[in-house]
Amino acid sequence: MYTLLSEKKRIVAIEKKNGYEIGDFAFIKKLEPGRTKIGLQEYKVLSTNLYDLMLTLKRKAQIITLKDAAYMVARCGIRSGMRVIEAGAGSGALTTVLLWYVYPDGDVYTYEIREDFAKIARNNVERLENRDHWHLKMGDVRDGVDEQDVDAFILDIPDPWNAVESAKNALKYSGTFCAFVPTYNQLEKTYHALKKSGFVDLEACELIKRDIVVGDLGTRPSNIEVPHTGFMVFGRKI
Repeated sequence: MYTLLSEKKRIVAIEKKNGYEIGDFAFIKKLEPGRTKIGLQEYKVLSTNLYDLMLTLKRKAQIITLKDAAYMVARCGIRSGMRVIEAGAGSGALTTVLLWYVYPDGDVYTYEIREDFAKIARNNVERLENRDHWHLKMGDVRDGVDEQDVDAFILDIPDPWNAVESAKNALKYSGTFCAFVPTYNQLEKTYHALKKSGFVDLEACELIKRDIVVGDLGTRPSNIEVPHTGFMVFGRKI
C-alpha cells in the first residue's frame, strides 16, 4: 500500500487487481516508491503507515484521534494475536488502529447499532490488509456479547457504565476495559461503575497534543488547536 503526498493532499492508493485506485480521480497500473506524476500534479510516493490511514479516513462523526488511540493500545497492552471487542464502530478510526496492532493473527469484534455508521466503517476498513480479521456485528454490547476470554473491551458509546458487566463477563483475567467519553459526568459514572464491579488498576485521564509551526522567521505554537478530544477511563479485570 502506498501514500501519495503533494503540497495540499495526502492520498492512500488502494491496490486493486490491475493497478492502484488513486482517490476518486485516477487509476494507474504501476506505482513505486519515489515520485510520480498524475496529470499536471507531482506526488511523492511513500509506503503507507498508520498515520496516513488515520488522516485519510472518510468521516461522518468525530473520530478517536491517533494520540488517544495510541495510548489505548499501550494501556490495554494490545499486540499481535490478541482478541479485542469494541463498540461502536463510528467511522472505523479505532478499528483501523486495533487491526493494525493485532495483525496478523488477532481479531477485532466491532458492535454497532447504527447501519449508517457501520457502512462508513466498512468502507474505511476495506483498505486494510488485515480486514479478514475484522468481525462487524449489528448489536448492543450492553445486552451482552458472543465472545469470551477477550483481551480488551473498548467502548465509544454514550453510557459505557451500562456495559461494565457485559465487559466483565467477556474479558479474560487481567483483560482491560477502556471507555472514551466527552464529559466529566460520563467519566465519573464509568469510573465508579468499574470500581463497584471489582475492576482494579483504574485510571481516568486525557491527553493533550500541541502542534508547533516552524517558520523561516520564527517558530511558535499553532493558532489552530483542538486540545481536548475526550477522556479515557481504564480498569483491569481480576
